[in-house]
Amino acid sequence: MKNLLFAAAAMVVLSMLVPGTGIAEPTHPNEVGLYTNDGVNGPTGIYGIGTPLEVFLVLTRPTDTLTGAPYATINAFECRLNFNPIGNLFKLGEILPPESINIGETSNILAGYLEYVVGIGTDWPVINESVVLVAFVFLHTAPGVIEVTLGPISNFNPSIPGHMAFQSVPGHLLIMYSMGGSHDAPVFLFEGEAVAVENETFGSVKALFR
Repeated sequence: MKNLLFAAAAMVVLSMLVPGTGIAEPTHPNEVGLYTNDGVNGPTGIYGIGTPLEVFLVLTRPTDTLTGAPYATINAFECRLNFNPIGNLFKLGEILPPESINIGETSNILAGYLEYVVGIGTDWPVINESVVLVAFVFLHTAPGVIEVTLGPISNFNPSIPGHMAFQSVPGHLLIMYSMGGSHDAPVFLFEGEAVAVENETFGSVKALFR
């Protein structure tokens, strides 16, 4: 049942990322961001208090940076989601790809972060240049903006110092870049105004909001 639920969630978000649906495509390979599933919201926007919200951590255009060849599957990733301020946000659930093991330090969002050091037992397919890493259900319980940023793990030594990472070919880890343009720029806001983020590293990104 868990695998079926994840597959259904993955199909929803992947269909959302197909060109022509109103969601802008990332400007650089190997970008990771958070997305909702209603087809018109990107990584940030205004969401209701007390209403469960599905959010998907998605890696787009996974690519071998040495050859430029796109990857068809991935089998590992590591990153950390940071929440600021802490509190008033609950993680009701999460689903990882089938046969995954997460040795990340915490899954308790009340610590202010969620950490993922994940190995996937079966190669997880890339569909439409996108792959869902984690499907979440969050619940925001009180007014106030909560920012989510993405960055490298901190309770273990990152595989690539100072960066998030993923793997398709064993022993060949690559950098995952934040859709915010840096590890300090929010990629998702709960109860915040949707404001376009400038990607200083890779040029302008399109507005991904309503």
